[in-house]
Formats: sequence, C-alpha cells, structure tokens
Amino acid sequence: MLNQRGAFVLKTNYHGSSSYGLKWVESICCGKYYQLEIPDIEKGVDYLIGRGLIDPEKIGALGWSNGSILSIQLMITNPSRYKAAAVGAGDVEWISDWANVDFGQAFDSYYFGKSPLEDPELYIRKSPIFQMDKVRTPTLIFFGGADRNVPTEEGWTHYRTLYTIGKVPVRFMLFPGEPHGPRKLSHQLRKVTEEMAWFDQYLFKINPPENEAFKKGSPLDAALERRSIQKLGTAYGVEFRPPSIPENPPPNFVIPEVVRHGDLEVGRFEVTRAQYAAFDKSYQFAPGTENYPANAIPFEKAKAYAAWLADMTAEPFRLPTEEEGAKLYVPHGGENTLDYWAGYALNPEDARLLEAKVSELNGATPLLKEVGSFPPADGDGEALVFDLGGNVAEWVITKDGQGKAMGGSADRASDPKARYAAAGILYTGFRVVRGAEKK
Repeated sequence: MLNQRGAFVLKTNYHGSSSYGLKWVESICCGKYYQLEIPDIEKGVDYLIGRGLIDPEKIGALGWSNGSILSIQLMITNPSRYKAAAVGAGDVEWISDWANVDFGQAFDSYYFGKSPLEDPELYIRKSPIFQMDKVRTPTLIFFGGADRNVPTEEGWTHYRTLYTIGKVPVRFMLFPGEPHGPRKLSHQLRKVTEEMAWFDQYLFKINPPENEAFKKGSPLDAALERRSIQKLGTAYGVEFRPPSIPENPPPNFVIPEVVRHGDLEVGRFEVTRAQYAAFDKSYQFAPGTENYPANAIPFEKAKAYAAWLADMTAEPFRLPTEEEGAKLYVPHGGENTLDYWAGYALNPEDARLLEAKVSELNGATPLLKEVGSFPPADGDGEALVFDLGGNVAEWVITKDGQGKAMGGSADRASDPKARYAAAGILYTGFRVVRGAEKK
C-alpha cells in the first residue's frame, strides 16, 4: 500500500537482526543496544538519498516491537528527517520494561549489560522518554491492551509525554484484549487503515488535516457556514450600487444573494421585504421585519420584480419554472409550516381545525418568521439555501406562462397531501434564479 502511494520502502537488516550469523545477532549486547542499529538505518537512508531514489523531505518511519523501539529513537537522533511515524508496541522507558515484562529482566540485563538496580542512570540514558522534547515527527502509536512483551503502559507513557510536550500531533490507538500485536481481523484492518490515513495526511499530503472534534452538519457547522451569508447592515442581500445620476443619485440598496444549488443559481432566501421595497415604493412593512419574506405578492408583481432586477443589474434574473420548482421545493421537514406551530404532523382535518386558532393571533401574517430561521435544505451544491419548504409559498412560471405557488408555507401543513387548499396570497412570496432557462 505504501508502494502504491509512490513510496520506496527500506527494510534495514541492522546489527542484532537475523541472516548474518550469531556474531551479528549478539553484536548489540552488553550495553550497545541502539549504538549500532540506529547508524545502520541512517546510513541506509543516506544511501538512498545519495542515489536520488527518495525525496529527503518525505521520509517516514514505521515498525512494531523492536522496529517501533528503533523508530522512536530515530525521531530523537535525527528529529528533522522523519516527517511521519507509526509505531506499535515500542518501549520508551526501560525500568518499567525490566519490571513488568515476562522476560524483562533477561532481555534488559543482556542488552544493556546491567539491571536498573545496578545502574539506574544507564536506564535513564537509554530511555527515549527523557529526550522526547526533541521529537518533531507526527506520531501514531498502537498497542494491545494485554501485551506482556512490551507493557501496555509504555504506550500510555509515550502518548502522554508527546501530548504534554505539545510540539507534534500524536494519536494513541489501543486494541482491547490484544497481546503483542493485533490478532483479530477487525483490529488488523483498523491498524492498517489508520496507518495509511496517518501517512496520507502527514507524509504524502494527500488529505488535509481534519479536526476530529468537529462534526459536519452540527449546529456549530451551520453557524460557521452562515458566516458566508451576505448582508448590508442588518438586511440580508448583496449591496447594489446603481450608476450615479448627478442630479439625483439613487441610494444603495440590497438585492437577493444568489448561490449554487444543484444545477441552478438560486436566491439563498425568498426575496425579503427590504429587497422588494426597493422596487415597489408602495410596499409597507413594520420596522424590524426587513428580513421577513415579502408576502402577499401577486404573480404579476413577482414577475415584474424579477424583470426590474434583471434590467438594473444587467444579469438574467427571473422566476423559476415549474420544472425547476419541482426540484427546488422538496419538503424536508423542520421548516416553518403549520406542523411547526401545531407541534406535530398534521392531517387535513387537523389543519382545517387549526385555522380558527391561527386567526386568534394578532397581526396580518403572525406565522411568518425571518428568512433563514430554520435549518437549510440539503442541496447538491455546497451553499446554504433556506426556506424551500416553508415560510411563504413561492411563485413559479408554468409552461403556459401562468403563475403557480409551490413549496410549503407557514399557514399550511408540510405534507402536500394534507394541504386542504392552496396557500393563500397572504402567505405567498417568491424567490429569484439567475441564468437562462435550460431547455
């Protein structure tokens, strides 16, 4: 898998390993542990760089058990060389190893030449934990929860040390119940998957770093996305500056913000009262409701606004067609419909009975909300588009050029089958699209 990503994999047969006889195996005993293996690996890397076979700025290290131990030491010996590491079941503090491993006393006394009782300073010098402030390599650590060859606590020590120093990214993955290496297929798959993802991120730079605490689709995600919504003062929309007329320069005003949604460029919101009032000087609304959807708008007025907007901006603004509306106005629940006000999913009879209750509220359109008050629709595009299934029904143009109100509205049930009548003009507004109609 590393080769598939373009990597040259060096597997060094360093001092103390097999295939060169007993003398080679025993060469690192008696206090020479680390002293011969690390130079062997470094010389191998130097050779590959000298041959031009590898990129010196893209070198990583990985290993398990003794391979992990040596990889950890490499990051201390040559901190700037190794850009990513994945290490499994490796020691970082040797007194713990001597005391807790089944064969710890035999292993450590042989390779270090003495026990920690005889030379505690030797064990401190040999333990990487006390030099980890030098590490500059993003490190992924694996351990089995029941490891008796290298204490599982070594993994926690390694992780806590790097985390506390805080100079490099570090992650610790513990496989419950596993001995000195994962045996379960699910754990093996997880190990390889996480390992490749780590190298993709920090060595191959295939994937950008992700914040694992941040969940897509969360309220925080929605709040961050809302930062892209354009405003002029408190009014939603894009500021428009008409050509200056010296005798009577017109004031600046807002026009609808248009974003990509599927294969359309569509208004992020319904046309608001403030936006519509720039066109229709007779349109009145209460202070503080400038970001409510323009409502009680006849079809001809909506069509005239789109034509005026196209003329003012020299851009192809228009109303959606009925075919486009069929794709746009797909109820997804949780919007400003009568279901929201009732507190449950309405059937036709319930909706009819609630009509009298709604009339008891004060105001001409008491159920309307400011645009964008409810979660956006899930579209094919990346931008947020709001209120496609509620607030006001919206005008579209049918094939014969007539107007048709589509989408949900605050005075009707969300389920189209439960709507006992088309939305009244009081709760009807519109939204604009930009671009020629696709034939």
